[in-house]
Amino acid sequence: MVGRNTKYTKELVNTVLQELAVGKSIRAALKVVEVDWETWRSWLNKKPDLREQYSLAKEDGIEYSMADVDQIAKEAVKKSGETKMDMANVKAIDTFIKHKQWMASKLAARKYGDRQSLEIGNMKDQSFSIKWDK
Repeated sequence: MVGRNTKYTKELVNTVLQELAVGKSIRAALKVVEVDWETWRSWLNKKPDLREQYSLAKEDGIEYSMADVDQIAKEAVKKSGETKMDMANVKAIDTFIKHKQWMASKLAARKYGDRQSLEIGNMKDQSFSIKWDK
C-alpha cells in the first residue's frame, strides 16, 4: 500500500497506544498514524513487550469509556430533573450505556463481566459449589 507507514518507530507506537488509552478502537488509532492492521499485527507478533503495552492501553481505554458512561448517565439524570426529555433521547442514552457495558464485559470480563457459579447436589441433598471466574 503506497503512503502507508511500515517502519516501526517509538513515536508512532506511542501515538497508537495513546489513542487506544482514550477509548478509540484499534482501527481508528491505526488510521491516525496511517498504519495498516497487517503491519501492526506483525509488530505485535515480533515484539512481546509491545503486545503487553497494547493490552494495557486497551484496558485503559475501557476504563476511559466507562468513565464516559458514568458522565453521560449523570448528565441525563440532571437534565431530566430540569426539563422534560423525549423518549428518543432516553432510548438513545440507554442503548449507548448498555452497549458500552456490554463491550466492557467482553473486553474486560474479569472486571466487568457477570460472575457465574454452579451448584450441584447429591442424593442426600448435601450440596457443594463450584465457582469459576471468566
